[in-house]
Amino acid sequence: MTIKKKVTISLIMILILSSSICFLLYKRNYNLKYKNINFKSMKVIDYIKSADEASKGKLQVNWKQMAALDAVRYKNNLSESTEESRLDLANMFLEENKGEFKVKNSNYRIISMDEVMTKLEFKEKEKERANKYLKDLEYRGLLKEELDKDSVQTDFINSIKEGAIEGYTRYGIFPSVTIAQAILESGWGKSDLTVKANNLFGIKADKGWKGEKVSMKTSEYNNQIITDNFRVYKSINDSITDHREFLYNNPRYSKAGVFQATHYIEQAQAIEKGGYSTVENHKGEKVYSDLLITLIRDYNLQLVDYEVEMKYLKGEIR
Repeated sequence: MTIKKKVTISLIMILILSSSICFLLYKRNYNLKYKNINFKSMKVIDYIKSADEASKGKLQVNWKQMAALDAVRYKNNLSESTEESRLDLANMFLEENKGEFKVKNSNYRIISMDEVMTKLEFKEKEKERANKYLKDLEYRGLLKEELDKDSVQTDFINSIKEGAIEGYTRYGIFPSVTIAQAILESGWGKSDLTVKANNLFGIKADKGWKGEKVSMKTSEYNNQIITDNFRVYKSINDSITDHREFLYNNPRYSKAGVFQATHYIEQAQAIEKGGYSTVENHKGEKVYSDLLITLIRDYNLQLVDYEVEMKYLKGEIR
């Protein structure tokens, strides 16, 4: 073999080796790029708002499923999504309900993420990646540490979740709203009223209350301090039960539209309209519903509503 041929073969081998190395490096970088969802490119509040906008008057869309799908669609750069594209995606999860099982008075059903992926013509690898991204989002939201499975906040939410769900199945009070009210009124179960009287919701002992009561200071309007009588319960569960009965049996809440609400935002606003709280900001504007909505979004409580609605659609709750 001539020297010229040897050089040529060597050059060819070098090119092949270089190409192989480049391919491996590309594959490595590609896998690293798509291994985990890119949180830095995602604005969680944008997905929550789009999910809520589509959900009003229908059923609660899961914003995490939307984000997982968009992470695939936009090659892990969620900053490329737009308000219009997110709303279109949210609406893909909703369709007219022609099935056997329904959620309360809603004429809609929520379809699964798998069904939406089929609509989007995802390939198997894309479906696998979307499901992986959904797991990445399990403990993510507007907050971080406080959403961890072992956090004090998560423990409190889980401790009253079952009772909140029962309030929905009986009267249509959204679990997200019940839990948010408990958080706000009891300071995560640590307020003096909760500790001394098991009163999670700050419900006062009016003329119709026949049980034990306790006199305590409370804040009205814009931090105006007064002393009033509050209901005493034997247990936290009794407080949760009385909360839903209090709302249901009081005509002013029905008149305000609490039980006609189809979404947590509508219901929070109706509870405020019914006069549940007098809290105001420094401008004298009522802010109770805004406080509830913020808590619901901060702690992904609307996803509890989603869980319950899915159980209705599967016939697990009737």
